[in-house]
Amino acid sequence: MTNRGDSISGCVTAQKRIVSLLPSITEILSSLGVASQIVGITHECDYPPEALSGARIVTTSDINPRTMTQEEIHEAVCGSLVNGMSLYGIDGEVLRAVKPDLVLTQSLCDVCAVSYPVVLDTCAKLVGGPARVEEDGDGSSGSFESKLCPQVVSMEPENLKDVLKTFHIAAKAIGTPEVIEQCMKVTSDIEAGLDQIRNATRGRPTPRVGFLEWHGPLFTGGHWIPDMLQIANTIYPMAASGDRSKAITDEEFIDLDLDCILVGPCGFSLDRALRDTIAMWKTKPWWRELRAVKEGRVFALDGNSYYARPGPRLLQGTAIMAACVHGEEVAKELGETLAPSSGYVRVTLDMYVDEED
Repeated sequence: MTNRGDSISGCVTAQKRIVSLLPSITEILSSLGVASQIVGITHECDYPPEALSGARIVTTSDINPRTMTQEEIHEAVCGSLVNGMSLYGIDGEVLRAVKPDLVLTQSLCDVCAVSYPVVLDTCAKLVGGPARVEEDGDGSSGSFESKLCPQVVSMEPENLKDVLKTFHIAAKAIGTPEVIEQCMKVTSDIEAGLDQIRNATRGRPTPRVGFLEWHGPLFTGGHWIPDMLQIANTIYPMAASGDRSKAITDEEFIDLDLDCILVGPCGFSLDRALRDTIAMWKTKPWWRELRAVKEGRVFALDGNSYYARPGPRLLQGTAIMAACVHGEEVAKELGETLAPSSGYVRVTLDMYVDEED
């Protein structure tokens, strides 16, 4: 067996066994070519398929976004945070069973994943757990006792630039030259794609665009969302790069008098985003009076795939923004691969009327 250079003394492995505690991290690891090394994922990890087949789910949650309304989810989130509780848990027995060498997590947002203290506490218990006996790799009768001692690395991207840095953090933690080289290629390709979006939208009008990360109650899109909208050549008056998502009143949103509204609820699919956006016609009577609504410049987005996860698909999310805001000509120039039409839909007035009927 070969010694891990970055491990606690006594831990040895030929290839790191990785647990990902965030869907975006699972996507990053897959882009780096190490999907086969992922042995543990969260209950929310659903992409890409190659990262899911050989991994066990190590997290739990009482929140079910498929059956709860946005208001119910918001109430549950606020209650947990006020009481100092994590929204998610880690199944310590499963985590022990998958024997991780590396645990990748985040401490930026306790609403998005298992809280960092819970991760550290669970991993500390693994270190103090019962020893396991492993044989030497040469098949000799000698053996040694070692306890699980996973390295814990936290990702904390606050803006789009930071997101790209997390690819390098993950690659460095894995540590092989092949992964580090792949990381350089992946991030270079993402930056080239962002440049393509800049070029496609350069010189076009810059409308005032709003992004709603949640609308029960209203929350602004923060962190990397302002960067993405800037690249898509828009004016985003709701937050600056790196700002946290925050609640705003209905009156504050109305006063913005936006040219275009993008609705990408955190963790929700396109179908759910569309359904909830149409429902605002009834639940928020002022919604139908907005200029962007009347003129058909509201778009429901696949927030779960392209905006909530700080990973590779933020590139497609940025292109989708550009396609929504600047229209069919830009959408065609960017192409289906960069701006997938399956990631957004224009919400037209007839959709609201059909729902009301």
